[in-house]
Amino acid sequence: MTRGAWHVTDYDTAKSYLSGGHKKWDRPLYVRGLRVQSRSKDIAIVDKWYNFEPILFHPDGTLTIQAPQAIPNNWGGTWNPLRSQGVRRNFKDFSGLQGMFQKNGTVYITTQDASRTPSKIQKCRTCHGLGLVDSWCSPSYCQNDFPCNDHPEWQPNASSSSYRWHYGNCPHGNSDSHNVPKSQDCYHCKGVGLREYGNNLISIAWDGSPIRLKDGNLVKQPPTELEKRIAAYVKLDS
Repeated sequence: MTRGAWHVTDYDTAKSYLSGGHKKWDRPLYVRGLRVQSRSKDIAIVDKWYNFEPILFHPDGTLTIQAPQAIPNNWGGTWNPLRSQGVRRNFKDFSGLQGMFQKNGTVYITTQDASRTPSKIQKCRTCHGLGLVDSWCSPSYCQNDFPCNDHPEWQPNASSSSYRWHYGNCPHGNSDSHNVPKSQDCYHCKGVGLREYGNNLISIAWDGSPIRLKDGNLVKQPPTELEKRIAAYVKLDS
């Protein structure tokens, strides 16, 4: 990774990164097929693998994220680049977003100022509120030559022709591996029996349409003329 590549997060840092390159208008980011290229007014991060511009940096300090819903593949069909985990990682790394993920075929973005759902503390769904879960116990074994002076009471391993290693009994007196019911603290609730199932970040569904961001948050755009007319019509009709 070239020094400074991860610091390309706005127009100024992108401009500074380009100035350190040989061509001054095009420079590779050395990560997942990305390049930084200057445009007439903006600076773009270009995904050469999928041939689109996921991020545009603007001189006013804002940026635009965008993705086509379908691009042609080599088999005569189409492919949605947002289904790629690497593409979503690119958006997260260079746009300032808190997160981007896919769930049930829908892509969601999480802004830096995202609110949270109400707290919801319930019985742990792993241990059902008991605070304990099953564990697995295996007998000890030794790799000394058999017969072993350290463990004369241990039995040789029947599956090994050399009898190089041999088993003893576990603390429960068993010579075979076995399950031990409710013998260790639950790894999810740490033995408390309760777990937080609320207080989750609220994310926004995104289909790849251009969105303006600044500092990882949505930039409120003035309504278009069409949106103004629709709002006026709805107000008049009500």
